[in-house]
Amino acid sequence: MKTKKNYLTISELVEKFKKFYPDISASKIRFLESRGLIEPKRTASRYRIFAKEDILKINFILKMQKDYYLPLEAIKEKINSIDFKLSTEDKDIIKQLKLDIYDSGINYKSEYISVYELMQKHKLDQNFINELVENNIVCFEEIDGQHFLRSSDMEIIKIVIEFAKFGVHSKHLKFFENFSARESSFIQQIIFPILMSGNSDSFKKASEIISELEELISKFRSLMVKREDRLFLEKYK
Repeated sequence: MKTKKNYLTISELVEKFKKFYPDISASKIRFLESRGLIEPKRTASRYRIFAKEDILKINFILKMQKDYYLPLEAIKEKINSIDFKLSTEDKDIIKQLKLDIYDSGINYKSEYISVYELMQKHKLDQNFINELVENNIVCFEEIDGQHFLRSSDMEIIKIVIEFAKFGVHSKHLKFFENFSARESSFIQQIIFPILMSGNSDSFKKASEIISELEELISKFRSLMVKREDRLFLEKYK
């Protein structure tokens, strides 16, 4: 008969959570420990072992990151608060964490904006964010346990928000992914020989040509769409 254990090793923990959190890894668990969010006990051989409370806490942390894109510092602040109580039966715990977490602004690299900040600033709900990701409109990056969006992609978000005013949502914009991929492939075929030329200024030259081609394609596409719309309207004069 297999003896039941009251703990999991780090490899067992990763395996247990893999189907719920595909990106989980031993290194991420160790990172959570290094940031002071968890404190697993150690065996005499210095191996980490995770008791029931550790497992619940890790599940809680991962769920907050996955479902709400909350930064680790916000999660840690709540976990360390005096009124925090971790319980499998406490169904309101997620809502508790969503309450006033921050009293001041969030610091992030100028190249990025945190997803949490994005949601707060533009009053976006979770479904909107999930649709963006599911339909490959934007891609979020995890940095030090916090999810970020490249600042250069903010214009995409703003346009999607504007589309929503006309009842057009992320799932309706997915076909643009095919267009953008084909247009980028077209540009890449032109640029590739330049990058492979081996010249010292090849990257700079390629970047400049890409910018020119992007502008030409944008203008050409806009004129073609306008032509089609004009022909459509003329049918109903």
